[in-house]
Amino acid sequence: MTDVRVMWTGLECRIRQEKTDEIFGTIQLIAGMNPQPVIKFPDSGTLAFGPDGERIFSAQRLLYSGPVQPLTVSATLVENDSGDVEKEKEIIAQTVSTAATTALAAATEGVGTLAKPVIDLLAKALVGLGADVLGIADDVYNPSAIALSADQLLSANSRRQTLTRPDDPRTLQFTDTIVLSGRDDAGDEGVYAFYLDIQPSAVTPPDTDVGTPTVRRGSQGEAVRKLQRLLNDHMPDLHALAVDGDFGPVTDARVREYQRRVEITVDGIVGPQTWGMLTGGELAQEAAAGTPTLRQGSHGPAVRKLQRLLDARVTDLQRLAVDGRFGPVTDGRVREFQRRAAIVVDGIVGPQTWGHLTP
Repeated sequence: MTDVRVMWTGLECRIRQEKTDEIFGTIQLIAGMNPQPVIKFPDSGTLAFGPDGERIFSAQRLLYSGPVQPLTVSATLVENDSGDVEKEKEIIAQTVSTAATTALAAATEGVGTLAKPVIDLLAKALVGLGADVLGIADDVYNPSAIALSADQLLSANSRRQTLTRPDDPRTLQFTDTIVLSGRDDAGDEGVYAFYLDIQPSAVTPPDTDVGTPTVRRGSQGEAVRKLQRLLNDHMPDLHALAVDGDFGPVTDARVREYQRRVEITVDGIVGPQTWGMLTGGELAQEAAAGTPTLRQGSHGPAVRKLQRLLDARVTDLQRLAVDGRFGPVTDGRVREFQRRAAIVVDGIVGPQTWGHLTP
């Protein structure tokens, strides 16, 4: 059986509330139906974020090591202004533990649906703590969680990136993020990102020796399973295909959608051209596209590159379709990113926006 390790690699201050934010919080992983211990951070006191050199915190904490199964990871964050920090950490940790237990007890649609009820329960509980429990001036961020399916765990290596910032020498490797935001009483917004690095064990995938034979509607077998896995990896904004080795009408429609997105012949036939795009050609195109100025109406590999970067940087919103079409949805996401980055909000992706997307 394939094993996986899940590391919490660190935390990034994307937008600070104050000149210096004093932060503490928790992170917890639920493996299947089994909650893991709540991790409180930092070990003592608070973390200082905001000034140059203090925008990235390296955690390198192991959250889980074991067989591949659906996982849910939740995170909480508090900007501390007063009160007993260590006592408050205990209160938050107990709140997180209770929310996980309650969500699991009420789960009726499988563990893959745990993220939303965990968030809802945490949000309600944290609001209920009030100033009489936490520090009177403490700002509690909106909690968040991420659900990771078995297929997402197995494909994690293809998502691995390195976080860098021009104002902090530290770097983080990551495959997935959890983004939390909050506003203080003055209306100042803060945005922080938790970074996870999912590390599947080095095993030989069942389709490694299958090759890339031409397949089409009616085909069956391991090559079709390989195709279905790759389509799921390349189009995570769509409902995942069943990896069943049956090239039926649903897989046919997904192939045609992929061919449309990468601007190759749309015929539903998976031959050398489509296999080539699925196994490296698409990302190579995007890497070679550079950072040209883009706006609504643009299309092509550079737009796909933009859409991937927006998904990686604005993870609390629904994923964009990485389709190479700069339409109104992508325009809205660009403007939201520009607003969060405190740069000119005009929907035009030029040097300034590219610079913030690729620090």
